[in-house]
Amino acid sequence: MSKIKVVKEKKTKRSKRGQSNVTSKTRKLPKFAITAVAAVVVAAVALIWALPNLPLRPSAHPQDGYKGVIELWNVESFEGGSGSRSSWLTGRSAKFEAKHSGLFVHVTTLTDAELTQKIADGQTFDIICFSRGSGDAVKEMLAPIDADTSAVRDNMLLAGQIGGKQYAVPLYAGAYCLFARQSQLVQDDLLSKALTQTYTRKIGKNTIELSPMVCGFTPYNSPLTALAMSGGKGNASSIAENVTQYQAYEKFVSNKSSVTLLGTQRDLFRLNQREENGKIEELGFYPLAGYTDLVQFVGVSSSCGEKFSACEEYISYLLSAEAQQTLVNLSLFSVLDTALYTDRRYSALETGLAQAFVPNAFVDAEIIAGQRQTAKSTLAM
Repeated sequence: MSKIKVVKEKKTKRSKRGQSNVTSKTRKLPKFAITAVAAVVVAAVALIWALPNLPLRPSAHPQDGYKGVIELWNVESFEGGSGSRSSWLTGRSAKFEAKHSGLFVHVTTLTDAELTQKIADGQTFDIICFSRGSGDAVKEMLAPIDADTSAVRDNMLLAGQIGGKQYAVPLYAGAYCLFARQSQLVQDDLLSKALTQTYTRKIGKNTIELSPMVCGFTPYNSPLTALAMSGGKGNASSIAENVTQYQAYEKFVSNKSSVTLLGTQRDLFRLNQREENGKIEELGFYPLAGYTDLVQFVGVSSSCGEKFSACEEYISYLLSAEAQQTLVNLSLFSVLDTALYTDRRYSALETGLAQAFVPNAFVDAEIIAGQRQTAKSTLAM
């Protein structure tokens, strides 16, 4: 058997020149690779330039608006209908807050006197709800607003303007109306004889004569203007202006004072209940559709700063159909051109408000006093 011969491979000694050539060939890139690299570089540069100019993709978590507390002062100067207007505002605020994380609306209800004191103390609001009389006290503190008022009745919207600019928008409304017991004054004669009809009653051994009409006042309303603008006639000089709205209601219910009550939507609610419960005889009713100053307005402070847009958005919500429809729970009327009621009496008041004259929300007490005297003069003509 022959032996296998193992032959060792000799190492080939490379020259420096040869090694250099091999390295050079390894590093040299083909032309197609160079072209590809260049294309990538150009694309990257183009992308860097274009990115700032591309439209932003909507964020899955958009930036919210103002977060914090909005202070709302609710100044109540006239009687409502039924239920709490403050609670209504709080309820609407809760609905609004549910759609605006981190935002809270704090409602403080005030009288006119309390409003005056807060202003004197240097306290401020972000949003204020008010009616005529209080408007004069806060008009210098308000900013023009641009809330969505497209569905608001024009006659009410104009009442919140100063110099053609919208400084406040109407929020809800009340209305004036006449009542009398049909045994003392029939409904068909209610308007024409409201200031002239008397009635003699015998109570036990005593005989009393009821005066024609009792009427309730607030510091800044003019109910006799509603009677005059609706066509009423008669001598109103003896009508006492220091009788409150509730006192007038009490006098009428007692049946010892007056035949007729010039009342409001609040009296309609109370008297409807009495009729239904058999606590008062059948009443005649007449809506005074020519005029109302029972309108609550809402405005925004000129000093609320970063809250301003949120305040306007809140007001737009209060004017939405969703919020306005809930006014039936207060027996008040919407400022939108919409029907909320099917009850005959409420529907008559609601219809009348569409054409009623609404005085400016910012007039002062002197103008209101003059208006009251004009109403008496007009009725006496």
